[in-house]
Amino acid sequence: MVEENEMSAAQKKLFQLRMRVNAGRKANKKELIAEHDRVVQSTKKHDTSQSSETREEKERKRKKIDESVHLNESAECVEQQMKKQQKKDKRRAAFGWDVFNQDSLYKAYKKRLQNLPTTNQGEREKTVSTEDTLVRCQQVSQERLDRMSKELEERMKSRKKFSRRRQHYDGEDVDYINDQNRLFNRKASKAFDKYTVEIRQNLERGTAL
Repeated sequence: MVEENEMSAAQKKLFQLRMRVNAGRKANKKELIAEHDRVVQSTKKHDTSQSSETREEKERKRKKIDESVHLNESAECVEQQMKKQQKKDKRRAAFGWDVFNQDSLYKAYKKRLQNLPTTNQGEREKTVSTEDTLVRCQQVSQERLDRMSKELEERMKSRKKFSRRRQHYDGEDVDYINDQNRLFNRKASKAFDKYTVEIRQNLERGTAL
């Protein structure tokens, strides 16, 4: 490569022009990338704002439709719909995936309250009227402690029973994740095993074509 001090005036001029062209090309490329990023960001912001506006508009329309529909419904119709919804909730809870809904949790809480020790009205008034209230509150009778420990033991037994609710038979191939999936697999096997048993056996033996 010819050194700059060995170039002629024309060669130096040409070299400087090439350097300017290269610098301009790099600057244009950098600006093009920056412009592309700005366009992409603005497009994303516009799409996000439009989607949020669309969701809000759909929600407003849905609320208006629901309000207009409910205005024309009678009390008997609303009561029937509530009963249907309660039946659906019970069916969902029966399968196990909605067993911890609000209704079942509240019933379990009420059931626990029946077994927990309570203080009658006379004892509460007596405790409040005395000066050593803190000391009296700390003195719990053995009967109440026994009732509480018994209640905790019952809860532990219930949890163990609940965890063993899923049945499994010795020698059975476990190809399911829950009872509903087990029933579905059984129906699918009944309908398609006559077509797929030989293919499955060949795949397991490694002799499939």
